[in-house]
Amino acid sequence: MTSETPPVETQPADMPPIEAPLAEVPPADDVPPAETPQAAVAPPQALPARTRRRDRVLGTVGQVVGVIGIVVCLLLAVGDVVAREWAVGTVDDVAAAVDAQIAKADPLLTQASAKVGEISGRVSTVADIAAGIAADPSPGGAVADALRAGLATVSDRYQALRTNYADMRESVVSMVDRLKTLDRLVPGFSIPQGPVDALSALDTRLREFDSKVTGLITIDPGQGPVNQAAAAIALKAGEIDTRITDLQSGIGEVQQRVSTLRTKLSDTAGTIKLGVTLGAVGTFFVLLYLALLHWVLFRHSGEIRTKKPAA
Repeated sequence: MTSETPPVETQPADMPPIEAPLAEVPPADDVPPAETPQAAVAPPQALPARTRRRDRVLGTVGQVVGVIGIVVCLLLAVGDVVAREWAVGTVDDVAAAVDAQIAKADPLLTQASAKVGEISGRVSTVADIAAGIAADPSPGGAVADALRAGLATVSDRYQALRTNYADMRESVVSMVDRLKTLDRLVPGFSIPQGPVDALSALDTRLREFDSKVTGLITIDPGQGPVNQAAAAIALKAGEIDTRITDLQSGIGEVQQRVSTLRTKLSDTAGTIKLGVTLGAVGTFFVLLYLALLHWVLFRHSGEIRTKKPAA
């Protein structure tokens, strides 16, 4: 059994080709715009607006910091000049006060040495009188009065020495106190110990001398045999004579140390003032440089604050 093939219709050669119907194209206005990657990005003006606000804030902050820095630096520069004047003036005042105390103490030391010499002469006179009376087995009745008169002159000279020494010591102590003020104000400055040590040693020698002189002038020739009192006076006078040389040596040591201090103080005051001046000048220029940097910050911040956004 054979299958029948359906007949294939053929188009006549003189007929035009049949065209497929075209799909209906909607009008151009109804065609939605094609989406592009830029459609999801923020509007073109949003980013420049945020940048503008940021620049304005940063510029304002920078200008405020710049103005504050300039004002602070200028105030510190003025304070630096004032501090330098105060420090130099204080050093001058302290040095002048110490020099005045040294000038006052020097003649007092000279007078103390002279009074010690006067005491030495009076003690020698009393010692000679006492030695003569002690050697006489039967001295007359007036010798006791002669010894009293001699001891009175020693006592008078010694009281003058004590008054003079108190004034001198007060001047030296005041000088040391002034130096302590300079020590507190100036770093690295230390009080010279020479005058202090010499004065301390002189105090010790004067106490020993005071003990000997007091022992001499408190002897009463009228109590007991006058020749025995004269012998005791001669013995005490000899002990005083050995102390006088030591006491004068101590006074001379203090005088030398004080004179050396006067020269050293003048040199030290000059060095301190030079150091203060150099430090003040260096600090002044550093502060001016910092003020200049803050001025640059102020100008640059102003440019950032007023900068226009790019088109």
